[in-house]
Amino acid sequence: MPSMDAVLPLASPEKSTTGRLRPVPAPPWLRTGMRVASAVAPGAAARVARKLFFTPLRARVRDEERAVLARGERFEMEAQGGRVVGRAWGEGPAVLLVHGWGGHAGQMTPLVDPLVAAGRRAVALDLPGHGESEGSVSSLIHFASALTRAASLFGPVQGIAAHSFGAAGSAYAMASGLAASRAVFFAPPLGFESFWVRFRAGVGISQEVMDRMLREAEAWLDIRFDGIAPRDVAPRMTAPLLVLHDRDDREVPFEEGAELARRWPGAELRPVEGLGHLRILRDEGCVGAAVGFLAG
Repeated sequence: MPSMDAVLPLASPEKSTTGRLRPVPAPPWLRTGMRVASAVAPGAAARVARKLFFTPLRARVRDEERAVLARGERFEMEAQGGRVVGRAWGEGPAVLLVHGWGGHAGQMTPLVDPLVAAGRRAVALDLPGHGESEGSVSSLIHFASALTRAASLFGPVQGIAAHSFGAAGSAYAMASGLAASRAVFFAPPLGFESFWVRFRAGVGISQEVMDRMLREAEAWLDIRFDGIAPRDVAPRMTAPLLVLHDRDDREVPFEEGAELARRWPGAELRPVEGLGHLRILRDEGCVGAAVGFLAG
């Protein structure tokens, strides 16, 4: 397997997309402190950076999302990272609704009523470290663990609808054995580089510290990032995939979703405009396309 030195140069997307990426928000005092620590104590800076990187913020739940969540059947289950909380609506074959990094189950609720009307059981999770679920840290491995556990409870899984980093977790779970007949990915990443670039730009750490942080993260998670990204698992996927991605997305570049669709056998790409990274989940046309595809 290639060394991490062979992987790290991929941490910068092509220049055509890098300039459009929105840095992870961080207060000026944190950026200043991390720049200084990067220079004088890179080991300590890498440890702090790893804690920051794998600690998701808890996003606010909108009133309309809270109302849909309140109508769902609440359930709890154990997965890597602790207790995971979710909601389920309707009857029929299950469709897993998977939010992205720093998100929550409520963000996927625009799909709930249309899926129920189509005769599906909608199942949305607060993934580990997010929403109502336990844990202060999370990762691709945590995401996949929770999805696999949910599939064992509610399967067989007819479909998965996933957003952003949730699409990466879903692809990894599918490659690891989670059986799903169909999938819809909203703004999916091709790899992890866009997240690394946005984090490094926002927090202000050096490339040396970033490289060290990633090596330590691999040891912590007992994985290698090389070989588990969506770009790597896509060629061996068999489930039909629909990719919905805004051309001007500033968090996950459109080019990544387009390339993922190219690598995933039989996948379909539907570009959209003017919706950004989150509004795409609430757009009536995108929701209709997603539910129609998942309903087969």
